[in-house]
Amino acid sequence: MFEHVQLSDIVGIDIFGNLSREYMDQVKAGVPEVVGPFDKFAIDIEFLYLATTLEPTWTTPGMKILPTVTYDDCPRDLDMVIIGGPMPDHRPPQADRFMKEAWTKTPVWITTCIGSVWLASSGVLDGMTVTTNREFLGIAGAAHPAVKWLDQRWVVNQKPYDGKDVKGELWTSGGAGAGIDMIANYCLQHYDPKFVTYMALNGLQFNPEESNGQFYKL
Repeated sequence: MFEHVQLSDIVGIDIFGNLSREYMDQVKAGVPEVVGPFDKFAIDIEFLYLATTLEPTWTTPGMKILPTVTYDDCPRDLDMVIIGGPMPDHRPPQADRFMKEAWTKTPVWITTCIGSVWLASSGVLDGMTVTTNREFLGIAGAAHPAVKWLDQRWVVNQKPYDGKDVKGELWTSGGAGAGIDMIANYCLQHYDPKFVTYMALNGLQFNPEESNGQFYKL
């Protein structure tokens, strides 16, 4: 969901990008020796960038992004939805409808920063335990008291999912840095960890083991 968001909140998607077949083939074409034995692990990924319309949408710092699909036209049965932190007043009804309709049809949902507050505004998080930007916890709790807000860098929970092949997962993080660490950990848990470390984390210099873990130090 790439509309009126903080750019730093969603840079973690580039970790997924480095694991994709498209990226692997580009690397192979230029420096095939870099790929080594990891070619077989590349993942077929199609990225969809959602917005209210297909017109260029604004993101920080004053950038324009071209969406590829609208909320109305996007399939509801995706593999994953990622929500970065939007401007606090950004609540288009089309996005609200998409979140409600896709919630149980898409197994994995990932939010960073106040993206969880955007998702909570649809009502699907009522009764669940999540987190958000640490400085926003009080505001989130007041706005959505039916949600349990934890003061934690990221929180992982099961979520409702209509399918049977995989379990539903909800990953919510605090601010942008916590979101990067969270996505790195998601990938390390769900894909071959040597492949993830070699193709994404080392190259992008994202190292959650030497950075911060799931909990705040103070």
